[in-house]
Amino acid sequence: MKNVYQIIAVLDKWKSHFLLAAMLSLVANFLRMIEPRILQIAIDGVVNFQPAQHSATSKKDWVASMLYGLLPDIQLDNRPYILLCIGLLFIGLAAIKTVISFTGITLAAFSTENAIKHLRDKLFRHIQLLPLSHFSKVPSADMIQRATGDVDTIRTFIGTQTIEFIRFIGVFVLSFVMMASIHLGFALIAVGILPIILFMAFYFFHLESKVWQEHEKEQDKLTDIINENLSGIRVVQAFAQEKSEIEKFIHQNKAKLKIGLKHIDYHKIFWSLTDLLVSCQIAFSTLAGGYFVFTGAITLGECVAFFTYSVMITYPIRGIGRIITQLGMASVGVERINQILDAPEEDYQGTTITETLASIEFRNVDFSYPNETTKVLNNVSFTIHPKEKIALIGPTGSGKSSIINLLARFYEPDNGEILIDGIPIQKLNKKDLRKRLGITHQEPFLFSTTVKGNITYQETDFTEEQVERYARTAAVTDFLEKLPDGYDTLVGEKGVTLSGGQKQRVALARTLMGQPDILLLDDATTAVDTETEFNIQKGLNQQMKGKTSLIIAQRLTSIQQADRIIVIEKGKITAQGTSEELLKQEGFYHKIYHAQTSLEAEIAREIKN
Repeated sequence: MKNVYQIIAVLDKWKSHFLLAAMLSLVANFLRMIEPRILQIAIDGVVNFQPAQHSATSKKDWVASMLYGLLPDIQLDNRPYILLCIGLLFIGLAAIKTVISFTGITLAAFSTENAIKHLRDKLFRHIQLLPLSHFSKVPSADMIQRATGDVDTIRTFIGTQTIEFIRFIGVFVLSFVMMASIHLGFALIAVGILPIILFMAFYFFHLESKVWQEHEKEQDKLTDIINENLSGIRVVQAFAQEKSEIEKFIHQNKAKLKIGLKHIDYHKIFWSLTDLLVSCQIAFSTLAGGYFVFTGAITLGECVAFFTYSVMITYPIRGIGRIITQLGMASVGVERINQILDAPEEDYQGTTITETLASIEFRNVDFSYPNETTKVLNNVSFTIHPKEKIALIGPTGSGKSSIINLLARFYEPDNGEILIDGIPIQKLNKKDLRKRLGITHQEPFLFSTTVKGNITYQETDFTEEQVERYARTAAVTDFLEKLPDGYDTLVGEKGVTLSGGQKQRVALARTLMGQPDILLLDDATTAVDTETEFNIQKGLNQQMKGKTSLIIAQRLTSIQQADRIIVIEKGKITAQGTSEELLKQEGFYHKIYHAQTSLEAEIAREIKN
């Protein structure tokens, strides 16, 4: 029941509109219930006109009495006129019913679409505010499936099945009341099968919920394969692994097919049994109606009306299964969506930053990623003074990028303290902090917009001169003339139309456009050639003059102009100092320096020869 309440809660402020639509549906159903009674009057009161029977029927049947009151007195010589009146009454009721139904359906659709839009907005907003650690635990394909497929499942249930349920209840209750007004015993026979179908429906609901949860898990896996394959299609084709990827997809698709067939098997059994029971119910009602007509308990017209009601009432009974099915699916969907909405948002509380950030200090910092036991950083301590340009160097996996992640508060340290300008980083407002940090990663993400759109991503108020200046600093202008539309060239999904080096340069220009207080470069120029990198470094020295910089790099050309170099190995600071100081020590820097200079010398000799 909790999930049912949560599904209803999705309607939010549109609940009153939806309730009005439900009431209009009930009114339309009430008008529909009158039609068989009008048919009854046409048979008993006009076609088989008998004054004595007319009088007896009016006394025992209040509905028939009310309808007879709407017609002129029936006589032998005015029956054609009465039939015409009955026809006009049918048309009038149908017209009123159509207008009411149209209004109710329109109102229900309006309420549903607005409520679902609100849910999508709420869900997307919440996803944007989740901490980065959440995304390391939940696959992106899973999030996509919940934000699309599960939302659509809830939309289908609310938009169609909820109104259908209310309509079914209205049809069932009103049909039973109409039948009871004719003959109570006959009415009870007509609904005798209901308890059995209800028991089956709730048992089916239990099975449906379990199998649909399994189905959605398999769907998540399938979506993940598609998402990953499309993102890495270049790698797939480069290594000629199309066959392997196809086999992987087919294997997972078979797993989804298996659970889908299980789902269908449940439906086959339920619907077949339901149809059998409903058919038996109609047969019993028909036999009982004939018996009551022969014994004089009801008239022929009442029997015809009763049969119409018995057919009407079987439709809601049969429809319970479909509603239960959709309810099970919607319950799973709302539970999966609430798992996202219940995840705590990132805490943006903290001191507003008003001054320019300058110094950074790590004090005995330990850190390990969520669900990991191995420490990435172990008792790391270092200080970066204002206006210093620091290089961070070390083997792959030594914890260099983790330092940047902690500075941006994408994650929090397990132990120790990080200070900026002497203030513990936890006390600073995250949004303010991130706006003051300019971060460029080794594998930058570009949006599927233009080159200019990516450069100006975080700035809405800019001049063409600013775009040109930062594009020139990042050497974007070097390849602009090769693009068909220059700055207005669409880069495609994730910048697929650009090379790795071009993407890095656009991303660096985007970072500089934010005019950060502290620049953090995480192997941001690894994909560009040495000459271009040298020009970028010169431009950065001018743009970041008087500001603090932290550069992670493997190539010595990226760190030659650093004021100080910090060496980190296996999560620990093993050495720090200037290039000259570190070369005097036996260690990682000494090894990499001689390895790279020896390689450069060897290449130079090969070229010369």
